[in-house]
Amino acid sequence: MTGPRSPKSEDSDDRRPNIAMPTLGGKVFWGDNFIYAGWRIQENVVTGHHRLLDPDDVRQAWGTYAQCLAVLSEIRSEQNIAPAGRHLVLLLHGLGRSKDSFGDVPEKLREAGYDVVGLNYPSFHEGVKASGRRLNLVLDRLEGVDRISFPTHSMGSIVLRAALAEESAWRERITLHRAVLFAPPSNGSAIADLLAEFLPYQWIIGDAGQDLTTESMRGTPGLPMNFGIVAGGRGDGEGFNPLIDGDDDGTLAIEETRLVGARDFMVIDSLHSFVQTNPEGTEAMLSFLANGCFACP
Repeated sequence: MTGPRSPKSEDSDDRRPNIAMPTLGGKVFWGDNFIYAGWRIQENVVTGHHRLLDPDDVRQAWGTYAQCLAVLSEIRSEQNIAPAGRHLVLLLHGLGRSKDSFGDVPEKLREAGYDVVGLNYPSFHEGVKASGRRLNLVLDRLEGVDRISFPTHSMGSIVLRAALAEESAWRERITLHRAVLFAPPSNGSAIADLLAEFLPYQWIIGDAGQDLTTESMRGTPGLPMNFGIVAGGRGDGEGFNPLIDGDDDGTLAIEETRLVGARDFMVIDSLHSFVQTNPEGTEAMLSFLANGCFACP
């Protein structure tokens, strides 16, 4: 871990004081604007200021984006930091979660030889399209990557679809490989429909909650890449939630997860919040990223 850094102000020689220390939570207020070899520059959606975090989530600098990038450039030069590989696996979390919601999945991916990073986006404070633009911003700024794959959980798949629906410069130099969608609300959510007019839901969830209704999802572009879907359910035709028709994971009906174009589809015994960390799902994901199918012969 590097020592404390204080980035220079853009318009003066003053340096902002910084104590290198772990973040203290509040992840829903921060969105990544830059990632490199485990380092990240994040923006606070309330204050607008930025911070530089090392791979252990220790703050090494804060201030403007340019100030944090300047400090990272110094560190990269001093320590000769480089990405672990040219094929990046980028994890996209669900509504109200963070990159840490994938548990030991990053470790399993690294053991399989991939360079891995989890993207943080402030899902309670941005709608799906805004989060998609944030994802494209990060991808435009990627260095040392020429292939990319996306394991996503829940709303993360919709953010990915929003990002890929827009033209971005990174598409000219980075190849889309494969995506695994864990419990995606592919066709919107009946639960979101039910809660859409409920004021506390609107206050807490914000625009993203409205973006996940079945009406909002109509006409949403599909996914222009090779992908498979892992849904949660009980396998009994009834599911976990009596308010949802058919088998479900407590939040989504299995039928709500289906998306035209999927190369493979499977259901595992899991609640919605844990589909992305279920060991059976993890093994299926590793198989799909390597071979394009969940249970290849």
